Amino acid sequence: MNTSSHISLEVLTDIAEERVRPEALEAAMSHISTCSACDDTLIRLRQLISMMRSDRSEDAPPEVLTSAMNIFSPGTPLPLRRIVAILTFDSRSAPPAFGMRSAHTISRQMLYSALESDLDLRITVQNEECIVVGQVLRENCSGGLVEISGVTGSAEAGLNELCEFTLPTVPLGNYLLRVKMVDVEIEVPDLELKL
Repeated sequence: MNTSSHISLEVLTDIAEERVRPEALEAAMSHISTCSACDDTLIRLRQLISMMRSDRSEDAPPEVLTSAMNIFSPGTPLPLRRIVAILTFDSRSAPPAFGMRSAHTISRQMLYSALESDLDLRITVQNEECIVVGQVLRENCSGGLVEISGVTGSAEAGLNELCEFTLPTVPLGNYLLRVKMVDVEIEVPDLELKL
């Protein structure tokens, strides 16, 4: 056998598993005795095969495998994702603008981002109470519900076909706002409603 060429991995695996005819084994072993690369590969293959043969692991029960497979099958509802929204704009702290759009308004605008969704809130304070109006900016929000809750009160409203909502008035205070949709729940944990 030519020592300049190596034995294929397939043949070395057959040698390690003792599946080679005696005449072929003799020629291969002659090469392996003079080739450190083939000898190292054969040693590692024998160790791997020995480890595999001594493995006593058991397969998962069929019902566990079926359950795991069903997680990814079509028609299976996706798990609900909870996302904390990040404030990206607050008209209270925005620098003044000039022109028609800079006219004074009694409503405060807050824009939140939550991965593929945005939440636009308009907050108006009247007689120590707050009116929270908003819109979820995303592809699909059908069947969504908006809840606001805090020590001083709570309220809820559904999303319309344009993903808009108007919450019943709530007293001034700190609130948790949640927008619940089929696949995601967006949370604004510290919504401060004050003058």
